[in-house]
Amino acid sequence: MSYIKIEKAIQEDYDEVIHLANYVFSMVRSPIDFPAILPKLYKREYFMDGITYIIRENGRIIAVTGAYPIKIEFPDGDALHGRGIGMVAVHPNCRSRGYMKELMIEALDDMKKDGISFSCLGGRRQMYETYGYTHAGSNYSFSVNEDNIHHTLGRDRKNNLNIKLVNSDDEKTLDQIHALHEIKSVRMYRNREKLFDILSSWKAKVFSIWEGDNFEGYLIYRPATHDISEINMKNISRIGEAVDLILRQRRDNYFTEAPVLGSIQIMAGPNETEKLAALSGLAETCSLSNAFQFAILDFKKFTEPFLKHKVRQCRIENGSFAFNINNHAKEYNAYYSNYEIKEKLLLRSGFNGAEISDNTSEKSLLELNTVQAVRFLFSPFSDHSFPAIRENLFLQSILPFPLFFENVDGV
Repeated sequence: MSYIKIEKAIQEDYDEVIHLANYVFSMVRSPIDFPAILPKLYKREYFMDGITYIIRENGRIIAVTGAYPIKIEFPDGDALHGRGIGMVAVHPNCRSRGYMKELMIEALDDMKKDGISFSCLGGRRQMYETYGYTHAGSNYSFSVNEDNIHHTLGRDRKNNLNIKLVNSDDEKTLDQIHALHEIKSVRMYRNREKLFDILSSWKAKVFSIWEGDNFEGYLIYRPATHDISEINMKNISRIGEAVDLILRQRRDNYFTEAPVLGSIQIMAGPNETEKLAALSGLAETCSLSNAFQFAILDFKKFTEPFLKHKVRQCRIENGSFAFNINNHAKEYNAYYSNYEIKEKLLLRSGFNGAEISDNTSEKSLLELNTVQAVRFLFSPFSDHSFPAIRENLFLQSILPFPLFFENVDGV
């Protein structure tokens, strides 16, 4: 496929890129309007914030893949830079020519050259595992119904909270929402100027939570899926009162022409210990799933801040474990990419704290490819998949690392 010329789109390509993506994705599901669904990425004025890879045929764009900057921030100032892959589209008349493969490899090669430590995306699992992506991270989904609220708060309860729909021009409220997001223990970087477009991704509704004139928090509700994809409050023990308000709004036809009954799903991540405690005492049921699909390009760089955060969260057993991660360029997904990972790493904890090191003479106890290594370190099901974890008290105390990805930050 060396004759293929891959270009990076410029602002003048915007209309053609969006038209192609809308056309391709609308063929396999209901009509799609990318700027309406994900304004944070696909508004005209944001087009050049990411990298859009394109292939032309006779001057016409027939394949496109976007790579968008992402940053995970930690409370001690550490930050991980990544790129999210989105809008992967090939014109139906031009498929089976290897265009998607070439665009994905180009994007991954650029990430490696630019020192990017991770990438993420959504889509069909096995198709993207071909490129090193796999499910990882932990996402808790709590199911809460009106009966849970009645028995927890009382049928004759008085709810002193109220919620207000947030609009794009509610600058003061958006400032308060942004400030509350900024004090999370681990968070995705959110550009304040884009904040409303970020929070309203996937056609979500953004609500602020108030007690009188006092701002108490916010929540993001998705009417299409009947879930609260994110809720953040100054006093998280009052989460039941906030959920009560959304359940009442649904029942009173606020979001739809007919009342919506039944449970509502509320998402939380492994770092949100107070929220997990509050919801576990309220919800009818809870399920655990992966957070998103990730590819890690630099395992030491990506794992280090999560290890430090894990040490802050809980007690870790003393011990060490050395392992190899190896993907040769020639073998990498059989597509001969320049992208190569070869790391020998040592996880270690002792009196001087915990560390991950690439300078070790210890014998490696495990050989992993990159997909396996992501699961080993970050999957909530890692202890089921790797006997080495079940046989090692140190690994049991430290894995999986608490990776989470909130819905509105997805691509």
